[in-house]
Amino acid sequence: MYSFAPSEKQQQLQISLAEFIRQELAPLLDPDAKTFPSEAWAKAGEQRLHGLAIPETYGGRGLDAMDVFLALETLGYHSEDNGFNFAISAHLLACTVPVWLFGTEELKAEYLPGLSNGALTAANAMTEPASGSNAFSMQTTALPLESGGFMLHGNKCFSSNAPVADVLVAYAANDPERAHMGGITAFLIDRKKHSFSTGTPLEKAGLHTCPLGDVFFDRTQVEAHFVLGKMGRGALVFNRSMEWERSCLGATHIGNMQRLLDKAAKLIKNTDAGAFGEAVRQEIAYWQAQLDAVRINGYAQAWQLSQKKANPRGAASSKLLISELYKKMTVALCNCLGEKQYLDGDFNRSQADALSSTIYSGTSEIQKQIIAQSIGL
Repeated sequence: MYSFAPSEKQQQLQISLAEFIRQELAPLLDPDAKTFPSEAWAKAGEQRLHGLAIPETYGGRGLDAMDVFLALETLGYHSEDNGFNFAISAHLLACTVPVWLFGTEELKAEYLPGLSNGALTAANAMTEPASGSNAFSMQTTALPLESGGFMLHGNKCFSSNAPVADVLVAYAANDPERAHMGGITAFLIDRKKHSFSTGTPLEKAGLHTCPLGDVFFDRTQVEAHFVLGKMGRGALVFNRSMEWERSCLGATHIGNMQRLLDKAAKLIKNTDAGAFGEAVRQEIAYWQAQLDAVRINGYAQAWQLSQKKANPRGAASSKLLISELYKKMTVALCNCLGEKQYLDGDFNRSQADALSSTIYSGTSEIQKQIIAQSIGL
């Protein structure tokens, strides 16, 4: 069982990353901007933040899931640009990890170094306009060609990083009737080699520096060696990537929440407002207790993943608890701090950034469904 005390090596990882983020990365970030921070993306690549989990032989840092969680928590705490933090996490967990786990040796050798050092930007192309939370009920098709490759045709939507993506991890139906039971195939798509297009970035409430957009496949021809895993086994690729994302993405939210609580404590520390002041102190203490409990749950799930123990229920529980707390806490802190929260735009920005946390990587309702099924309901 995980001891919940970071090892000396993990502590050094957190210290070194914190120093890098504060001194070199944060000055390049503007949380109020609405454009993708290309310079910061490249700077983060110097520390291979995009490839934390990828073996060093492929250009990554070779960290296990527990180390990745701690690293992303550190990023979430010291970088106030939650959009950038999300862009890094989505690139790593939903795109780079499945290329590592399911790509051929040829694909891994060609793409993982660039995906790990920030030379490439990746997007996950799964969601479709008509599929909703039933992600495997897709209309994008992958028709086999006589050449041995495939022709992709259809549209994807709400794809993080898509407008600036060099590569996609995309899913298409090779047999729509079979859906996730052998009818979905995963592909690595290269913008330089394959003819797909992306829409303009969508306007959204938060996470402004992580561009969100549509992807269009118009009879896009893809060679067979760009398949991730095996034909028809795309559901396995997607579910595995979601286990990583649900287990580790919330680490940035935990870092964000701890940053806000620390700031809130400083804002009211010397305030003498009688019973009202005491009520605010107790409110902040309550949310700190909630965060402590959720953090331990997150650590436990990341540790399980680092032990290569498949645990979809644990991943769903971690994602559910962290994202629900993220939304509730950011609203509560803005309310209880009153006018003081306007002294630091981080509170309002984080509240807007947290709005979508219970939607991406599977809605809270989907996480509850996974948990219910795991206990026979």
